[in-house]
Amino acid sequence: MAIRTGEQYLKSLDDGRSVYVDGRRVEDVTTYPAFQGVLRTLAGLYDAQHDPELADVLTVADPRTGQVHSTTLLEVHTLDDARTRLRCDRLRTDLTYGMMGRLPDFMNAYLLDIRSSLLHAGKEREAARLGDYLERLRREDLAVTHTLVDPQSDRSTTDAPPEAVHVVERRADGMVVSGARLLSTLAPVANEVFVGPYVPRRTGQEDYALAFTLPLATDGLKIVCRQAYDRGDGLFDTPLSGRFDEGDAILIFDEVFVPSDRIIVDGDLAAYNAVVGGAAGYGPLQGAARSTAKLRFLTGLATVAARATGRAGSPRYQEEVGELVGLLNVAEGLLDAAALDLHRRIETRRLGADAPVPGPGEPAVESRVGISALTFFFPHAIAKAVEVLRLVAGSGAIAMTEGDLRHADIAHLVEAYVHGPDVPAERRLQVMRMVWDATSSPFAARQALYERYYTGDPIIGRVLFFNSPKTSEAERMAERLLADGAR
Repeated sequence: MAIRTGEQYLKSLDDGRSVYVDGRRVEDVTTYPAFQGVLRTLAGLYDAQHDPELADVLTVADPRTGQVHSTTLLEVHTLDDARTRLRCDRLRTDLTYGMMGRLPDFMNAYLLDIRSSLLHAGKEREAARLGDYLERLRREDLAVTHTLVDPQSDRSTTDAPPEAVHVVERRADGMVVSGARLLSTLAPVANEVFVGPYVPRRTGQEDYALAFTLPLATDGLKIVCRQAYDRGDGLFDTPLSGRFDEGDAILIFDEVFVPSDRIIVDGDLAAYNAVVGGAAGYGPLQGAARSTAKLRFLTGLATVAARATGRAGSPRYQEEVGELVGLLNVAEGLLDAAALDLHRRIETRRLGADAPVPGPGEPAVESRVGISALTFFFPHAIAKAVEVLRLVAGSGAIAMTEGDLRHADIAHLVEAYVHGPDVPAERRLQVMRMVWDATSSPFAARQALYERYYTGDPIIGRVLFFNSPKTSEAERMAERLLADGAR
C-alpha cells in the first residue's frame, strides 16, 4: 500500500475498537462528532502526500525497493538525509500550525530513536524486531501512537505500581498482559499503539519491563478518553479546538493477548532501560520543528491581533511582539542545529574509534541540542508567546460568538460597535475568537500543560542534565582557571 490517501486512513479506523468518551461507548470513531475536526486534519495530511507540489518533500523512495513511503520514516545516513527529514518536519508541522504534538510524524521519529538506542546498547535482537515493525510502517503508512506512563496510583515512588501493564501469562505464541498506561495522545484515531518504557525498571520488575505494539482494535483493550474539546461550535468560534484536538486517553489492558511477532522487549531489563538514553535525536528534531511552527503561528497571531485592535503602532506592544520575533529567530536556529546534531551523532557512532577528535577549545562531550531545546527553551518561549497574545488582545478576547454576529436582530449593532480601526466587526471577532482558543479555552489550557510536560517532568529533566557528562566538562573549564590563579 505504501502511501495512503485520507479516505483510506478514515476507512481503516472503522474497526470495532473499544473507545469511551463522555461516559458512552463510541461505536464508530469516523462518525463521532467530536472527532470530525482532527480526522479532517489527519486525512488532509495523508492527502497532502499525493499533492504534486508537496510529494517530493513529504515522501521518499526506498533506494533498496523503490517503494515510496513517508519521509518521516527515513533513516538518516548522510547530512542530506537529515536535511530531507528537516524539510519534511517543517512542512508537516507548518500544515498543522504546530498544534499537534503527537502526529504520526512524532511516533515514526520516536521509533527510529528507540531502534538507535537499542543498537547503541548492543541489543541487536530487539533492534531487529523494531526494525521489522518500521518496515511494516513504511509499507502500510499507519498512524501510530504510544503509551508510556504508569498509572499515577502512588507518585511517591518511581517503581512500577501493580496497576501498570504487566505479564499475566506467557504462551508459546506470545503473552497475555493486564494493567493500564497513560497518557495516549491520538489513541482514539490512530491505527496502532506502541507500549514502551518511560522510567527504568529494577530487578524483580521483569514482568513490567515490556515493549510491544498492537492494533488499537484488539480484544480486551479499552481506550478511555478525556472530555473532547471540539464541542461542535464551528470553526469561526473554535478554529483550533475544531481542527487540532488530538484526544488523550488512558489505555486499559484487560487480559490482552500480544502475539510473539509484536513483542520488542520482554523482561530484559538492560534492553528496556536502554531504550530512552541512547537515542540518536529523530524525535527531538520533529519536536523542535513542531514547537518552532507553533511559536511562529503564535507570533503571527499576536501581530494580527495587535493590528485588529490598533495596538500595532504602539511601542509598548511592538516591544512585546518584537521579543517573540527574536525568540522565533533563535528557535529556527535551534531547529537547524537539531538536524546537524542528529547527523553528527549518527556519524560519530558509525565511525567509532575513527571519529574525529575534538580540537582545542571544542567541546569533547556531545551536545544534545534538540532535547535541550525542548526541555528548556521552547516551554518558556511558547508560554511567553501566549502571555503576549493575552496582553495584546486584552479583554477583547472575551468575545461574542458567530451566532451573535449573524443574528438578524443585532447584526447591524455588532458591526457598529465591535469593529476595530478600519477592521470590520467580522474580521475583529474572527481574530478574537482565535486568540481565545489559543489562550483561554479548555483546548488552550491543555496545550499549556502539554508544553510544560512535553519531555516529561521538567524537574527530573533538569536533574538528569545536572548529572550528565556535559556538567563535568563545564566544571573542568572553571577549575582550569581556578588552578591558573592558584599558581
